[in-house]
Amino acid sequence: MPFKPPMPLKPTIRLILQPLAISIALALLVREGLFRIYNIPSASMAPALQPGDHILVTPYYPFGAPPLPGDVVVFRAPANGDELMVKRIVGAPGDLVNAGGGNAQIVPAGHFFVMGDNRGNSYDSRSWGPLPAKLVVGRARLVLWSSGNSPRLFRPIE
Repeated sequence: MPFKPPMPLKPTIRLILQPLAISIALALLVREGLFRIYNIPSASMAPALQPGDHILVTPYYPFGAPPLPGDVVVFRAPANGDELMVKRIVGAPGDLVNAGGGNAQIVPAGHFFVMGDNRGNSYDSRSWGPLPAKLVVGRARLVLWSSGNSPRLFRPIE
C-alpha cells in the first residue's frame, strides 16, 4: 500500500473556515434585511415553484422602480397580514385585466393584479381583488434549494 502523506494544515483550515465564513456572511445579510428566504407551501405557483422550494426574496427594486407584470412577488395576504403569499403580477396600475368569468377591470392606482401560475389551484386577485402595492414584501429571485420531490438548486425564477 503506497504511503499517503498527511493533508497539509493550511488546506484543512481553509476547508473548515471557508464554508463557516460564507454562512456567517449570509446570516448577517439576512439579518440586515438585504434578502429573505421563504418556503413555498402549496402548488399554486406550479410549475415555476413547487411545494418545498426555498426561495430568495429581495426587497423591491432599487431607486423606487415599480414591480412589473411577469415578476413573482411575495406579499402579505390582504385578509391576514401575518400570512405571506407568492404570486405573479399579471396587471399593473392602469392595465385592463380579465378577472375571470368575463369580468374585465382596470387595475387601480397603487395596486397590482396577481395570480398563481397554477390558475386552477390558486387563491389570488380573482378571489379578493387587486393587491395594494403596500403589501408587497419583495421579489422572488432564485430557488435556493428544494426539499420537495425534485431537487433543484440555484435556479432563477422566471
